[in-house]
Amino acid sequence: MNPILISFDLDHTLMVNPFRRWVFPDVDKAVHPLLSSGGGTPVRRMVQEHLDRLARREWVSAYDWDDILRTITGEKKSHLPFTVEDRVRHYAKPGRVWLFADVLPVLNRLHSQGVRMVAATNGWEKYQRPVTDCLGITRYLDSFHTPDTRGFAKPHPDFFDFPNGHPLVHIGDRIDQDIAGANRAKVVSVWINRHLTEEWRLRSLKERRTHPDFPHLVHRQLKQEGWEDSPSDEQIPDYLITSLEELEKVLNLMHP
Repeated sequence: MNPILISFDLDHTLMVNPFRRWVFPDVDKAVHPLLSSGGGTPVRRMVQEHLDRLARREWVSAYDWDDILRTITGEKKSHLPFTVEDRVRHYAKPGRVWLFADVLPVLNRLHSQGVRMVAATNGWEKYQRPVTDCLGITRYLDSFHTPDTRGFAKPHPDFFDFPNGHPLVHIGDRIDQDIAGANRAKVVSVWINRHLTEEWRLRSLKERRTHPDFPHLVHRQLKQEGWEDSPSDEQIPDYLITSLEELEKVLNLMHP
């Protein structure tokens, strides 16, 4: 049995969930008549409540979208026609959720090699598992590590203090959550970015990490995530991969 434990972020790392394209538009359409004018759309109010909870360090409830929806609707919450969980389950079907093409082959190979894998995501399991079930990847994951089970959210280092031992490698697409969190927890951080130019793709893992433009690449990603400052040391990934296929190169470098 290979002792390596790998933790994967889910959305935009392995898959695309239905929130932005399907769930949130349904919320806007159904909830708008219940709210007073002003204050933005229902989803904008939900996002603001999410950010407010994060600012109060309410790591678990910040990702409880059903509770957030009930909060913004106040006394009208009894009139809600559905829950967020209902909508996720409704849209967790082929054509509404997607798996990146490189995912199943890599998970298959890692599983056959005895590599243990877990999900490490800020989405509650009730919002994630219907999607992973639909896409056929739940069977590869030993467990789901989420704010409602961990009591923390990424990038808090305690999020990565898994009961079954520290992961040696964490893979994710966000610098502010995945990379910063893994680095704070002192585990190997792997940033996956499938949108890089051919020039970056042709470089080796080591060449990418040591290239003088690498900090600028990280900074550009951080700006997309809402950060303006230059990246700190904890926001610099140990490795940059352009597809999940390259994860095996990372493992080979760690255990030549």
